[in-house]
Amino acid sequence: MAVIVSQPVLPSLTFFGDASSKERAFMVAGGFAVSGNRISEVEDHIAMLRDDAGIKSEFHWSAYRGGAKREGYEALVRYAFQLVRERQAALHVIIPLFDGYDHKAVKGATRDTSVNKMYFQLLLHRVARFYGKKREIHVRLDAGNDSADICEKRHELCKAAYVAYDAKPNCVRTIEPVQSERHGIVQMADVIVGAIAAKRNNIVHSSPKGALADYVLKVSGRHSWATNTAMDARFLTIWNHRSKE
Repeated sequence: MAVIVSQPVLPSLTFFGDASSKERAFMVAGGFAVSGNRISEVEDHIAMLRDDAGIKSEFHWSAYRGGAKREGYEALVRYAFQLVRERQAALHVIIPLFDGYDHKAVKGATRDTSVNKMYFQLLLHRVARFYGKKREIHVRLDAGNDSADICEKRHELCKAAYVAYDAKPNCVRTIEPVQSERHGIVQMADVIVGAIAAKRNNIVHSSPKGALADYVLKVSGRHSWATNTAMDARFLTIWNHRSKE
């Protein structure tokens, strides 16, 4: 009688991501990697921050107007980097110089195509590289044309991670688009990524967005988003795509 050897069940991890500023010089894509056993706790806390701030819809960078919502958004920013400092979540960000890309090199390609390519790089060289040997990875990206292609490239991503980083076969189990209003961690990524993009593109806001972008940089503990994090960084990684790592 054949003996069936069961494979060990790996702990899960989900990367919640978003992208910003694909029409500007610097595009930014990034998000938070959260262990499966912490997701409900983090989602509940973000929901509490929304309720306390009287936000009826969702946290959203493009919708931010300051005023009575300022305290809620700043609390979200503090919470995001508290998670990173306490190693309860990791923030991974890629910042390519989009002005230097030929977005139409392939027939039918657009800037959305280029965003999808950057998601692939981020998921391969950060998420799969760091977690692919010991985690069952799931990816949830804000739905749109700029994430549609990568959601179809799971097998290609797993193969590349296996070859490049000796990740487990099929290390990325799912890549799915989601509606941000249903996922607080995607909303948190949206706000942080939007703020990073504003600073990286040197946007001078006449609206309160400028102050929020400054606040995100201050709370992060960094002096600039234009420099990469160290090679051994794991819980906050910034990758300016054309720079040396």
